[in-house]
Amino acid sequence: MSGPNQKIAIAGVGYSKLARDSGQSIGHLAVTAAREAIRDAGLTADAIDGIGAVFSTDLAGVWPAYVMDGLDLKNIVWMGTSTPPSANIILDGVHAVASGACTYAVCFHAKYRWDVTARDARADALRRSPPMTFDPTFGKTLTEPCAAPNGAAALMRRHMHLYGSKRRHFGMIAVNNRTNAQLNPRAVFCGQPLSMDAYMAAKPIAEPFTILDMDVPIDGAMAVIVTTAERAADLKQPAVIVDACSHMALPQSDMGFQPFDTPAAQRRLLEKLWSNSGCGPKDIDVANVYDGFTILTMTWLEAAFARPGEGPGLLEDAWDAKSGTLRLLGRIPMSTHGGNLSEGRVQGIGHVLEAVTQLRGHAGPRQVPDAKRALVLNGTNPVMCGMILSTPD
Repeated sequence: MSGPNQKIAIAGVGYSKLARDSGQSIGHLAVTAAREAIRDAGLTADAIDGIGAVFSTDLAGVWPAYVMDGLDLKNIVWMGTSTPPSANIILDGVHAVASGACTYAVCFHAKYRWDVTARDARADALRRSPPMTFDPTFGKTLTEPCAAPNGAAALMRRHMHLYGSKRRHFGMIAVNNRTNAQLNPRAVFCGQPLSMDAYMAAKPIAEPFTILDMDVPIDGAMAVIVTTAERAADLKQPAVIVDACSHMALPQSDMGFQPFDTPAAQRRLLEKLWSNSGCGPKDIDVANVYDGFTILTMTWLEAAFARPGEGPGLLEDAWDAKSGTLRLLGRIPMSTHGGNLSEGRVQGIGHVLEAVTQLRGHAGPRQVPDAKRALVLNGTNPVMCGMILSTPD
């Protein structure tokens, strides 16, 4: 039986193709990712009795029942939806399993390169965003004056003014993630390395913000299987334990009025994770830090490993110019899969799947030796979440 003292685990992971143009529908991508997660766990469709999806105002997604029909999932007793960031739906699945609402939950997120997020998609009739789309700040980044890049640029300028951060500090984040993506064959930028010089020469979007400071829209979907640690121990793959997870939001968090003003909420989220897990920054082996924009990574790093304004110094100490990578606190690699910036924008769920892959020891040439505990941070104002995952005791 599930219950408040039962450990919860991630038992399977699944990916669709990740591409700028997959040649597939968003529904097909979602079904593929969910199917692969079920297969990865060694389960059958009949075992799945819970399903969750990111489905909100953040552009058209895939309703859970579409995947139910596509995979003939006949035994669903829990269905949930969540707003982005995408790790939110995994947290919801954790809560559902822990409460006993279901035993095996498949939780997924699918993204598509709609016409409102990519200029070269505007001429493609199959990429027209559905008319019910309502997202004046995130999705319409090319057409709305209050679009997300403007908010990110304002926060970056503010950080530079208050704390003396430089563009090269944000470049360390972008170059690190692109370098790591070279070892991830799924990443859309695998085979396209990035140097610091190229970052510094990038085209401005809203000074000092450039195209390399924002994640890359793609077609893609990812999924996980959530169950109890006891059940996961008998399945096909090594279990990865959810040591702690938490959502966080602040009052007056409408991004249209307080764009990206998140550091207080980020700090509160980290305090919750450290407290609930019984560990701290020095116990982390892998850190997958949200990177919808490089400035968000900066503020997350300050919340997790430093204090407000100390991010530039943290990055200077972590930066290896020769390899183009970061080692936080001298040893912790960041976003080993390439993150949203270089693997592709699936709004942070890739950070969770990469953490699971590292803790299983299945990351191949990018494997972090003896990885035991991973920190995953997702999102921005108005909603964010985080997880600490570990190998079994």
